[in-house]
Amino acid sequence: MFLNILLALFISIAIWVGFNYFRMRSLVKNNATLLESADFEEQGRGQQVVDLRDAAAFKVKHVLGARNIAYPMLKENHAALRKDKPVFLYDSNVQQAARLAKDLKNDGYSDIYILKGGFTAYTGRTKSNLV
Repeated sequence: MFLNILLALFISIAIWVGFNYFRMRSLVKNNATLLESADFEEQGRGQQVVDLRDAAAFKVKHVLGARNIAYPMLKENHAALRKDKPVFLYDSNVQQAARLAKDLKNDGYSDIYILKGGFTAYTGRTKSNLV
């Protein structure tokens, strides 16, 4: 009996993880272009690069040239971003960036790029604001 419950729980978790994986993949595919670290760094230079993580994480380390606009704030008001310039987004992984890309696309933004794997996978130049 216990093993049946454990097996059902395991299967439920596996289905949930798979569903979320494909949902995120679909969000990115339909609303943005996923870029590897080197491409994100090269193409994002001089563009609107936005770190969606909280201010504390940004202060510790962030992509060189990025500005920090926390996801909840930007989700409610896109006015901080220009529609006529490409938008490069990243967060800790890809989830918030994918959700925001959908909102931006619906609001008329067309050139949206997301860092594949999020900041944890970034290997380019970074900056730290710690003293």
